[in-house]
Amino acid sequence: MQQTKALLIRKYRLSETSLILVWLTQEHGKVKTAAQGAMKQTSAFAGCLDLFGEVEIAFLWNKKSDLHILKEVVPMIPQRQMIPGYLTLLSASYFAELCDLFIELSHPVPELFDLLNRAFGFLSNKVPTRTAVEYFEQELAKALGIFNPSLSAKESLSATGSQLPPSRKRLLDQLDKKR
Repeated sequence: MQQTKALLIRKYRLSETSLILVWLTQEHGKVKTAAQGAMKQTSAFAGCLDLFGEVEIAFLWNKKSDLHILKEVVPMIPQRQMIPGYLTLLSASYFAELCDLFIELSHPVPELFDLLNRAFGFLSNKVPTRTAVEYFEQELAKALGIFNPSLSAKESLSATGSQLPPSRKRLLDQLDKKR
Protein backbone atom coordinates (compact mmCIF):
# COMPACT_ATOMS: atom_id res chain seq x y z
CA MET A 1 0.00 0.00 0.00
CA GLN A 2 1.32 3.45 -0.97
CA GLN A 3 0.57 6.56 1.11
CA THR A 4 1.27 10.14 0.10
CA LYS A 5 0.02 13.72 0.15
CA ALA A 6 -1.98 14.47 -2.99
CA LEU A 7 -3.88 17.18 -4.84
CA LEU A 8 -6.93 16.10 -6.84
CA ILE A 9 -6.58 17.61 -10.32
CA ARG A 10 -9.14 15.68 -12.41
CA LYS A 11 -12.18 13.40 -12.10
CA TYR A 12 -13.72 11.07 -14.70
CA ARG A 13 -16.60 8.64 -14.53
CA LEU A 14 -15.54 5.01 -14.67
CA SER A 15 -18.97 3.47 -14.17
CA GLU A 16 -22.34 4.33 -12.70
CA THR A 17 -20.87 4.42 -9.18
CA SER A 18 -17.08 4.64 -9.65
CA LEU A 19 -14.65 7.38 -10.61
CA ILE A 20 -11.19 7.68 -12.09
CA LEU A 21 -9.25 10.29 -10.13
CA VAL A 22 -6.05 11.96 -11.28
CA TRP A 23 -3.81 13.12 -8.45
CA LEU A 24 -0.60 15.09 -8.31
CA THR A 25 1.24 13.46 -5.43
CA GLN A 26 4.25 14.49 -3.46
CA GLU A 27 6.06 11.14 -3.74
CA HIS A 28 4.80 9.50 -6.94
CA GLY A 29 4.10 12.38 -9.33
CA LYS A 30 0.88 12.11 -11.31
CA VAL A 31 -1.15 9.06 -10.33
CA LYS A 32 -4.49 7.75 -11.62
CA THR A 33 -6.69 5.81 -9.21
CA ALA A 34 -10.04 4.07 -9.44
CA ALA A 35 -12.39 4.95 -6.60
CA GLN A 36 -14.85 2.10 -6.59
CA GLY A 37 -18.31 3.06 -5.33
CA ALA A 38 -17.31 6.72 -4.91
CA MET A 39 -20.64 7.96 -6.31
CA LYS A 40 -22.70 6.05 -3.74
CA GLN A 41 -24.14 8.13 -0.90
CA THR A 42 -22.70 5.70 1.62
CA SER A 43 -19.20 5.76 0.10
CA ALA A 44 -16.20 6.03 2.41
CA PHE A 45 -14.98 8.72 -0.02
CA ALA A 46 -18.07 10.95 0.41
CA GLY A 47 -17.02 14.55 1.02
CA CYS A 48 -13.31 13.80 0.47
CA LEU A 49 -12.99 14.09 -3.31
CA ASP A 50 -13.12 17.85 -3.85
CA LEU A 51 -11.14 19.08 -6.84
CA PHE A 52 -7.97 20.95 -5.90
CA GLY A 53 -8.13 19.75 -2.30
CA GLU A 54 -5.03 18.58 -0.45
CA VAL A 55 -5.46 15.15 1.11
CA GLU A 56 -3.50 12.13 2.25
CA ILE A 57 -4.29 9.12 0.04
CA ALA A 58 -3.59 5.41 0.32
CA PHE A 59 -3.72 3.26 -2.80
CA LEU A 60 -2.74 -0.17 -4.04
CA TRP A 61 -0.12 -0.04 -6.78
CA ASN A 62 -1.19 -1.95 -9.90
CA LYS A 63 1.81 -3.54 -11.61
CA LYS A 64 -0.12 -4.34 -14.80
CA SER A 65 -1.79 -0.98 -15.42
CA ASP A 66 -1.41 2.72 -14.71
CA LEU A 67 -4.80 2.71 -12.96
CA HIS A 68 -4.31 2.01 -9.25
CA ILE A 69 -6.94 1.22 -6.60
CA LEU A 70 -7.78 4.02 -4.18
CA LYS A 71 -8.26 2.69 -0.66
CA GLU A 72 -8.40 5.74 1.59
CA VAL A 73 -8.63 9.52 1.46
CA VAL A 74 -8.00 11.67 4.52
CA PRO A 75 -8.56 15.44 4.12
CA MET A 76 -5.93 17.75 5.57
CA ILE A 77 -7.03 19.62 8.67
CA PRO A 78 -7.77 22.49 8.44
CA GLN A 79 -9.14 22.17 4.92
CA ARG A 80 -8.16 24.96 2.57
CA GLN A 81 -11.03 26.90 1.01
CA MET A 82 -10.40 28.89 -2.16
CA ILE A 83 -11.92 32.32 -2.62
CA PRO A 84 -15.28 31.69 -4.29
CA GLY A 85 -15.72 32.91 -7.83
CA TYR A 86 -15.45 32.10 -11.49
CA LEU A 87 -11.92 33.52 -11.92
CA THR A 88 -10.59 31.48 -9.01
CA LEU A 89 -12.14 28.30 -10.37
CA LEU A 90 -10.90 29.04 -13.88
CA SER A 91 -7.36 29.72 -12.57
CA ALA A 92 -7.25 26.57 -10.43
CA SER A 93 -8.57 24.52 -13.36
CA TYR A 94 -5.95 25.96 -15.71
CA PHE A 95 -3.11 25.25 -13.26
CA ALA A 96 -4.36 21.68 -12.81
CA GLU A 97 -4.70 21.23 -16.60
CA LEU A 98 -1.11 22.39 -17.14
CA CYS A 99 0.19 19.92 -14.57
CA ASP A 100 -1.89 17.13 -16.09
CA LEU A 101 -0.56 18.01 -19.55
CA PHE A 102 3.14 18.31 -18.70
CA ILE A 103 3.68 15.73 -15.96
CA GLU A 104 4.09 12.08 -16.88
CA LEU A 105 2.38 9.34 -14.92
CA SER A 106 4.33 7.95 -11.97
CA HIS A 107 7.21 10.37 -12.46
CA PRO A 108 7.91 12.07 -9.12
CA VAL A 109 8.58 15.80 -9.33
CA PRO A 110 8.14 17.10 -5.75
CA GLU A 111 8.79 20.71 -6.76
CA LEU A 112 5.74 20.60 -9.06
CA PHE A 113 3.57 19.28 -6.24
CA ASP A 114 4.84 22.17 -4.12
CA LEU A 115 4.26 24.68 -6.94
CA LEU A 116 0.65 23.57 -7.48
CA ASN A 117 0.00 23.43 -3.74
CA ARG A 118 1.34 27.00 -3.37
CA ALA A 119 -0.81 28.13 -6.30
CA PHE A 120 -3.93 26.68 -4.68
CA GLY A 121 -2.88 28.34 -1.42
CA PHE A 122 -2.54 31.65 -3.25
CA LEU A 123 -6.07 31.23 -4.63
CA SER A 124 -7.28 30.68 -1.05
CA ASN A 125 -6.06 34.14 -0.04
CA LYS A 126 -6.02 36.31 -3.15
CA VAL A 127 -7.98 36.89 -6.32
CA PRO A 128 -6.07 35.63 -9.39
CA THR A 129 -4.19 38.04 -11.64
CA ARG A 130 -2.49 37.81 -15.02
CA THR A 131 0.85 38.15 -13.21
CA ALA A 132 0.04 35.13 -11.02
CA VAL A 133 -0.87 33.03 -14.06
CA GLU A 134 2.32 33.99 -15.91
CA TYR A 135 4.38 33.35 -12.76
CA PHE A 136 2.89 29.86 -12.44
CA GLU A 137 3.71 29.14 -16.12
CA GLN A 138 7.28 30.37 -15.65
CA GLU A 139 7.87 28.31 -12.50
CA LEU A 140 6.36 25.24 -14.21
CA ALA A 141 8.68 25.67 -17.20
CA LYS A 142 11.68 26.10 -14.86
CA ALA A 143 10.79 23.00 -12.85
CA LEU A 144 10.43 20.99 -16.06
CA GLY A 145 13.83 22.26 -17.26
CA ILE A 146 12.37 23.81 -20.42
CA PHE A 147 12.39 27.51 -19.51
CA ASN A 148 14.20 29.67 -22.04
CA PRO A 149 14.90 33.16 -20.61
CA SER A 150 14.76 34.68 -24.10
CA LEU A 151 11.15 33.49 -24.48
CA SER A 152 8.01 34.02 -22.46
CA ALA A 153 6.93 31.14 -20.22
CA LYS A 154 4.04 30.47 -22.60
CA GLU A 155 6.47 30.19 -25.52
CA SER A 156 8.81 27.96 -23.50
CA LEU A 157 5.95 25.59 -22.66
CA SER A 158 4.61 25.65 -26.24
CA ALA A 159 8.09 24.90 -27.63
CA THR A 160 7.73 21.33 -26.31
CA GLY A 161 5.16 20.66 -29.02
CA SER A 162 2.27 20.62 -26.57
CA GLN A 163 -0.56 23.04 -27.11
CA LEU A 164 -1.51 24.95 -24.00
CA PRO A 165 -5.07 24.31 -22.82
CA PRO A 166 -7.76 26.46 -24.51
CA SER A 167 -8.81 27.61 -21.04
CA ARG A 168 -5.68 29.82 -20.97
CA LYS A 169 -7.13 32.31 -23.45
CA ARG A 170 -10.50 32.35 -21.68
CA LEU A 171 -8.77 32.90 -18.32
CA LEU A 172 -6.54 35.72 -19.55
CA ASP A 173 -9.48 37.39 -21.35
CA GLN A 174 -11.51 37.31 -18.12
CA LEU A 175 -8.58 38.64 -16.08
CA ASP A 176 -8.06 41.48 -18.57
CA LYS A 177 -11.77 42.41 -18.36
CA LYS A 178 -11.50 42.56 -14.58
CA ARG A 179 -8.85 45.28 -14.67
